[in-house]
Amino acid sequence: MTFKRALIRLMSLTGAFTLTLIAGCASQPSYYIDHNDSVDFSSFKTYRWYDDVHPSKEADYRKYNSSDKRVRTYVDSELADKGFVERSAGPTDFWMNYHVSKQDHMKIDNFSGYPQGMHGSVGAGTYGSAVSIGYSSGPAVRTYREGTVVLDVIDTTDNKIVWRGVAEGRLQKSLTPSEKNRIAAEVSRELLAEFPPGVAR
Repeated sequence: MTFKRALIRLMSLTGAFTLTLIAGCASQPSYYIDHNDSVDFSSFKTYRWYDDVHPSKEADYRKYNSSDKRVRTYVDSELADKGFVERSAGPTDFWMNYHVSKQDHMKIDNFSGYPQGMHGSVGAGTYGSAVSIGYSSGPAVRTYREGTVVLDVIDTTDNKIVWRGVAEGRLQKSLTPSEKNRIAAEVSRELLAEFPPGVAR
């Protein structure tokens, strides 16, 4: 392989690597919304949280979990802004339910273009030329954590889910309490931005 071809190949690999980094650094969550078209959401005025109506071990745990408290706090705020009323007792039009999960992932990158073993390169720039020699032990392995929040609206007349919002995104390794609150507020706002569907508020 000539020096020119090697340089073109190196530039191509560098470009692919840059695009991979840009995609990997995207911190904005992905949002997915779906609902039952046959439901008249204009009749929905009051709600309760599913956990408060249907006791369970999971519900007891979620009462004391900070992540779960954030979900309820900011979802309550968004619903209140839209005119919905949370009732502590008695019948309501719908129940709000949610699920929060975190999962570890492993990504194996093989973008170097070099096989395992010795490799070298020659470069020329403004300040002269340079020669480098290195050793590649194989593809790089990266681990990251992904979080998912699912919001469900359940029609109390037939106990069926009529609306669902899902937010998914890569989590940072460490966040301050204020950053966690900011993210929870943003996710709640984005998920409920078009709720209730087909109803002007």
